[in-house]
Amino acid sequence: MNANLNMALPFISFKAQMPPVGLKSESVKLIDALKNVQQCNPGGLLETDIFIKEVSKNSNLASKKVERFLAKGTSAIVFLTPDDNILKLTLGNHYPNNRPHENFDVPVFEKGKSGKIYYYLEEKLYQHGLSENFVKQIKDNIRSSGYRPFDIYDEDVNQIGLSKTGKLYLLDPECARYKSIFHVLLAKVKNFYKKLSI
Repeated sequence: MNANLNMALPFISFKAQMPPVGLKSESVKLIDALKNVQQCNPGGLLETDIFIKEVSKNSNLASKKVERFLAKGTSAIVFLTPDDNILKLTLGNHYPNNRPHENFDVPVFEKGKSGKIYYYLEEKLYQHGLSENFVKQIKDNIRSSGYRPFDIYDEDVNQIGLSKTGKLYLLDPECARYKSIFHVLLAKVKNFYKKLSI
């Protein structure tokens, strides 16, 4: 049943008909899109209830426009926005151990928190023509930034993407983690002293 859901959900349309050639599909408010996803998911395989509850508390977030449901993860749901960006909602901070956004992470234009969920407006990346060499390159970028690649294997081209300018980025921040608990603590101490000096 989960496999069927994954196949069906990306085709959720927020309009009964496809728009004429050259026109974009109709956009809807995020809260309405989440309710639409919930209706198409009667088995409850997505945790839409908590997303609906937390988004409805934030009028700015609830009124954001989206055009299409793109994907879901174990703790995230992703939509395409009318300006061709990605709106990602996550249960908890998407960056492991609250690590900072790094130069290998997909660019984030806006981020915030609403109750138990976080949201990120990100640049849309493209995955056509990517190979294992690109995965190796992103893993090298993760290591050179002082992190360790996690749960990203040589054939995992689905975890990376190219920007419109051709820069390679990691799509899932969970794939770059601190090397050890010592590195987590060191980063927290550095951040503490950085805040003191401001």
